[in-house]
Amino acid sequence: MKRQQLIVYGALTWSAIYGGLGYHWWAGGGGFPFGDPRAGVGMSLFEGVTAGTMAPVIALAGTAGVLVAALARRLPSPLVAAFAWTAGAVLLFLLPDIRLMQNMAYALGGYFGLVDWPVLNQLVCILGGALWVGVALSTRRGDSRPWPWRRIGRWATAVAVLGPLPYGLQRAAWTAGIPLGVDQAYVDTLRADFAAKGLVWGQQYLLPLLCLGGALLTLGLAQRWGREFPRWVPVLGGRAVPEAMAVVPASIVSVAVTVAGLTMARALVAADAGDWATGGAGLFFLPWGLALGVATVAYHYTRGHVPVSPIAWPRPQPDMRP
Repeated sequence: MKRQQLIVYGALTWSAIYGGLGYHWWAGGGGFPFGDPRAGVGMSLFEGVTAGTMAPVIALAGTAGVLVAALARRLPSPLVAAFAWTAGAVLLFLLPDIRLMQNMAYALGGYFGLVDWPVLNQLVCILGGALWVGVALSTRRGDSRPWPWRRIGRWATAVAVLGPLPYGLQRAAWTAGIPLGVDQAYVDTLRADFAAKGLVWGQQYLLPLLCLGGALLTLGLAQRWGREFPRWVPVLGGRAVPEAMAVVPASIVSVAVTVAGLTMARALVAADAGDWATGGAGLFFLPWGLALGVATVAYHYTRGHVPVSPIAWPRPQPDMRP
């Protein structure tokens, strides 16, 4: 079965399952993941929504997704593409919120205390969004004017490398007890929260370190070592980097950062001076996330689809002695 068919069947299956959940919530079933009061004011577009208003939309949208995917070969390609792009954009950038990035960062440090069903549901939505974007891309019939992806990728990578540094610098200062842009009381409250969560020194500096490490890894999208393992790497040195190793994590981070950037932008529109001091660095999230997404697409188109050589593990030789 071709990959395009698998993606369409995947979108159909996902739409059937999530649409079924919509009917379950519409009928009064438990587990509705939106409208969570613990999300925090301004964190989500759907913080005040109820199952009675949103569940019917989910159910009907899931049903529409099943029909579009099932009839994808018979429907006009522009219609399928329009539905797929819309579904992908909603599932990737509107339904998730900043808790996705927050919990990804904490999870890398071994802390899962904030993970719950509303957060896991955001990962489910991202999976569905990725499938529908795949359906949209499968409707393309070629491009007579190829984009200059190599040049676009270099500029996008530069923006994506610089994007996390302001936030990382500010968080490092706060963690060290330096009130950069804020008053001392805010820093003391932040450090008290670290203590309440039981975070040790390395976990407290996780966010600044992730910003720095992410910036360094992003460089690989435009460097040779992002396509071929350096010679000094044991076993893998000189071999092609599997495309999924770079594209999958970069795509997930791009979505999470873009969603966080949209959340920060909405929150700061109606913010006062104090909120700007604590969240101003978050304005870099949106260009960071978008640039990382563009750089990832450029990486895909410019790496030349280098085949990955299988790793030749040493095998024991049979004893041929007489």
